[in-house]
Amino acid sequence: MKRSVVVLAIVLFLTPVLLINYRVFSLGYPFLPLSLGRIWQVTMEARIVPKERELELEIGLPFTYDGRRVAQEKITGGSLDFNFFNEPPNRFGVWRGRVNLGDIQTISYRATILVRSSKTRETPPALEPYPSGIDGEKQALAERMVAGWKNLSPPARLQAIAAAAVGAWGANPPAESDLQKWSAIRGKHGPLMAFLALLRAADLPARPVDGLLLRESVTENLLTWVEVWTGKKWEGVSPETGKLYKDSTKLLPLLTGGYPPLALTGGELSKIRWTVSKRIQDYWLLHFEHIRESPHFLDRWSLFQLPPDFQGAFRVLFLVPISALIICLLRNVVGFPTFGIFMPVLMALAFRSTGLSYGLAIFTMIIAIGYLLRRGVDKLKLLLVPRLSMILTFVILILASLALIGSKLQVRGFMAVGLLPIVILTMSIERFFILIEEAGAREALRTALGSAAVASIAYWIINRESLQLIFYFYPELLFSVAALQMLIGRYTGFRLLEIFRFREFRRRP
Repeated sequence: MKRSVVVLAIVLFLTPVLLINYRVFSLGYPFLPLSLGRIWQVTMEARIVPKERELELEIGLPFTYDGRRVAQEKITGGSLDFNFFNEPPNRFGVWRGRVNLGDIQTISYRATILVRSSKTRETPPALEPYPSGIDGEKQALAERMVAGWKNLSPPARLQAIAAAAVGAWGANPPAESDLQKWSAIRGKHGPLMAFLALLRAADLPARPVDGLLLRESVTENLLTWVEVWTGKKWEGVSPETGKLYKDSTKLLPLLTGGYPPLALTGGELSKIRWTVSKRIQDYWLLHFEHIRESPHFLDRWSLFQLPPDFQGAFRVLFLVPISALIICLLRNVVGFPTFGIFMPVLMALAFRSTGLSYGLAIFTMIIAIGYLLRRGVDKLKLLLVPRLSMILTFVILILASLALIGSKLQVRGFMAVGLLPIVILTMSIERFFILIEEAGAREALRTALGSAAVASIAYWIINRESLQLIFYFYPELLFSVAALQMLIGRYTGFRLLEIFRFREFRRRP
């Protein structure tokens, strides 16, 4: 290896070392700026068809509670006025106004939720009365059903009742007649009321909650669970499945105490959709706000000084060199075959929106359908550019169809297909067809699998939130990435997969 390459690589490695040391020891930067919490964006969209002149809609909205803090909110209501209405701990949004019949009203609500581990201590709550409809006879039955668990600790009592919700009554189940009576009560009043009655009979304070599960999702229906006080904290449990939610920060309450999640007068709700998406950039802004206010030169020229919308773009751009480094390593050192050089990079970036499983499924589907279309187009004997343009048009039609299917099925991964690199997919279809014609189906499938594997590995690495944060906080680390790319570029030895390819030569005497 040439000395000039080694010297340049050393300079590129030393540059970020010196800059990071200056930031850490002189400016007080953290050595490892790791995220201490999570940010979620919750969006509600609704369409209302007026039936009367006066229209009013009341919806339960997120509220600051037990480690979940509402940081930012944006409300739109068209011609309707909006107001907040608080009934602690619940918080309602009320849209009301005078409208024209037939004039469909579209409203929306968007909030940023900051999630952190909570260490606050709550006052032990009082026992609520039995649910309505559970009279004295049914209360006595509930007392008999939980009599064997009264001496257990509150957490153990809760686990026993949660198991009973799905029919697992333990080693000493109640009498068969009582089980039949309780099954009838559960069928009449529903799993929620029956579960609350058992908890009340076991002297466990509980309250029903409607809300959302904090994970990437699109849904029209809220999730219902029960919060149970176990002596030190509230624990969430599903009344239908008996599942205990071990991490309460994954739940976002919208309404507690059995209030209806939505009340509409003067109209008909034609559509409502809740969307939950994970955010990273917002939390970085909250956690490193002091950088934007710093008078130091490096802080004044920090990427945190950019407007938030542009910061998101550069956060994605910084992942491209990291992905390219991974591709260099997997292609030049390991020996993975791929469709082109940057196709796996762009696919890995797109998988961050669709998810890995949906992304791979969509990639496979488009390559398969595109190959069949390419075979049909080949019979038309078109020139190269018109042929690729025609395939590109069909790729966009396929992506649009998948987005519509995802909208109907509430599958977010299909709705995010618009972020897939359509030009790269078009070229991949062309390469796949040519490989089959020239080298056979086996080689084409091998290259397609190699591309999918490289994109998956790159996705797994660049999707690490801590890695994204470190490179955005210390952009000078890209000099080290360039140094590694340069060193890999000078590598001319055997690739690791060639050891298997040429293994027969090793066996010869």
